[in-house]
Amino acid sequence: MSWSLFVPLIVGAFAYAVVSVVAGVISSRGNEAGAERARDYGFLLLLAIGAWIVILVLVALINKPNSVGDMLIIMLVVVAFFAILLLVFFGISQLIGAVGRGTTRRRRVTTDDL
Repeated sequence: MSWSLFVPLIVGAFAYAVVSVVAGVISSRGNEAGAERARDYGFLLLLAIGAWIVILVLVALINKPNSVGDMLIIMLVVVAFFAILLLVFFGISQLIGAVGRGTTRRRRVTTDDL
């Protein structure tokens, strides 16, 4: 696949950034209807970029059919890695919370004490 096939994505990203800034400026000037119209144009631009991504995926599948298995393996490895990382961070946060609650010197105030 040629690098030039990805240029519309880069141009679309810059155009979306410009539309987003324009919508913010219009909104700050009190013209909410105009800002919503600009945001609608930005949404249409994102839909066009999404359609181009689907075309790129189809072109990649046609040009490199043997790489589909490798792509799926890589995606599974990435998903598994981040799932394990999320579980580890969740466990660490639970451990820190339990240790913090166990070592606190403050007394809990309940409605029974009132």
